[in-house]
Amino acid sequence: MKNIIYILAIVGNSFTCFSSQVGINTNVPLTTLEVKTKDISNPLKTDGVIIPRVTSLNLADSKEHGLLVFLDYENPATEEIERGFYWWNNNTQNWIPFFSMNKMKKDKTITYVSCKNSFNEGNLTYSSTNLRTLGFNSSSLIANDEGNFEVNAAGELVVKKAGTYHVQAVVSLNSSSSTTANSDQRDSYEAKIFVNGAEPSPNIRTAYGFPSGGLTFDSNSAMSGFVTLNANDRIIFSINRYYRDTGSTVNSIITPNGSLSNLTLRYIGL
Repeated sequence: MKNIIYILAIVGNSFTCFSSQVGINTNVPLTTLEVKTKDISNPLKTDGVIIPRVTSLNLADSKEHGLLVFLDYENPATEEIERGFYWWNNNTQNWIPFFSMNKMKKDKTITYVSCKNSFNEGNLTYSSTNLRTLGFNSSSLIANDEGNFEVNAAGELVVKKAGTYHVQAVVSLNSSSSTTANSDQRDSYEAKIFVNGAEPSPNIRTAYGFPSGGLTFDSNSAMSGFVTLNANDRIIFSINRYYRDTGSTVNSIITPNGSLSNLTLRYIGL
């Protein structure tokens, strides 16, 4: 009897060692390991696989390349250590996150802010200089990551989170006259995004020309692009009137429509 049990034990061990495929809830596994739920349309709460859960990531000991763990701990003070799945990269000797819900939420940062109703240097009149800055209205700031954005006293949007952003912006200006209409009355301007007082590279700009004739004209020009920012970089609109009819006697005044002028930043990543 003992010999029979011994033989069965050897056969069982041989099957475990040499079987190339293992199935759970299936006798015909399609891969090296296949786990099936008993009812795919109504799975039980116990159906599934749990990857080993840890509360810290060991950096000192030697580990197998591709080792997978789930870090069940979050340190809100740092973005490098967040709850999620990590695999060990033996080439770089560090843990690589490949799925982190917290990281996904932070990477979807969207910020919106609209502008003031006047230029920082005053309205563009016929005799005024051609360059103005159009600041943002601090009360209009909306962000799902509020701690990383603010509008300073100069109307600049201060971005505290470094990275690349997709920029979408609209500048709305109004051209009006304080005297009678002149058919030759025309103005053209360009709007630019300035970062720390200068154009970024590549630049982000748009242009618009008010038509001739009439007393009042409205414009809405859009611009978009990508900009890479460092922590505490400052964004503001720069408006340059680069053309006006010098022979016209009409006193042309250009003012911003702050509620329609706005900027949206979408965080892309580092």
